[in-house]
Amino acid sequence: MKTQEYKRFTSLKHLTLDDIYNNLSAVVDILDFNIANVIEYEAPITLNTLKARMREAFDVAKISANALDVILDRVNKLGYYMEMECFDYVIWPKSGKFNVKYLRINSDRLIYDIPKDEFKNLVLSYDLEGEELKREVLGYFGLIRLTEKASEYIDYVKKNC
Repeated sequence: MKTQEYKRFTSLKHLTLDDIYNNLSAVVDILDFNIANVIEYEAPITLNTLKARMREAFDVAKISANALDVILDRVNKLGYYMEMECFDYVIWPKSGKFNVKYLRINSDRLIYDIPKDEFKNLVLSYDLEGEELKREVLGYFGLIRLTEKASEYIDYVKKNC
């Protein structure tokens, strides 16, 4: 299985949630900077991963529904392509969708935050089935407990990719 280091954009500009509600052009420019750089640098990424990066920029534990609406509006206005995969939307860079031929490692992403095109490289690298496959995949991420969501995701990738 081919792997590659996960490249994380680390130069986020700090904003407050109040900043984005005011819709000032300077604030919109900063938000666009953060969104564009995270997507272009880290793509493909799930919407959940983008929200995690925006939580870092806002220094909050949770993105409100209103803030998420603003973020999604900016993602669309910036021209990024989003598609629903399994459990979450995946966002692709402006250059478009591409074949992912590796698993990006050393990231803090959850097992179901890995886009299926990337995750299938791991799942299909094991010549195993059922519970044994799931335990090996979990072990790869250093996890012990098999959650229902992770189990469903592994099953989905194995059957549909």
